[in-house]
Amino acid sequence: MENTNFNLIIETMASLGVTPESIAQSVAINANDACRQDYRPLQDDEWRLLATFFPDEPSQSNTMDNRTFVNAVLAVIHRGGRWTDHPKKGSYSDAVRRRFGRWAHLGIWQRVAEKTTEIELTIERRIEFKATADRAERLRRKSA
Repeated sequence: MENTNFNLIIETMASLGVTPESIAQSVAINANDACRQDYRPLQDDEWRLLATFFPDEPSQSNTMDNRTFVNAVLAVIHRGGRWTDHPKKGSYSDAVRRRFGRWAHLGIWQRVAEKTTEIELTIERRIEFKATADRAERLRRKSA
């Protein structure tokens, strides 16, 4: 009986794309995050590599630029993924949440996560974008 349950767990994890390697990477990243309390914003060299993957947003007086927005999303994901935990609450966090949803439905986060494998980013950054794409995909499925 226990062996059957274990096999079912292994099959379910495999169908979700969870591998022993991804678990090991996640554990290593989580251990690293425990040492580093704060989210580290995208550096200039990282942004130069990533900027072209994101769409231009319409110019509005209250719209934040893409880099600020992407940093806000990654910070939320880094801290556990709750929009209400964002340090800037109110209309700012609501704007980030809504724009994240728009980009999720357009498949932008998934495409960016795929592209991060083609450019020179740290494994931590790649995992952050993968986690963001996973969150976006859950939102897309929930809304469908």
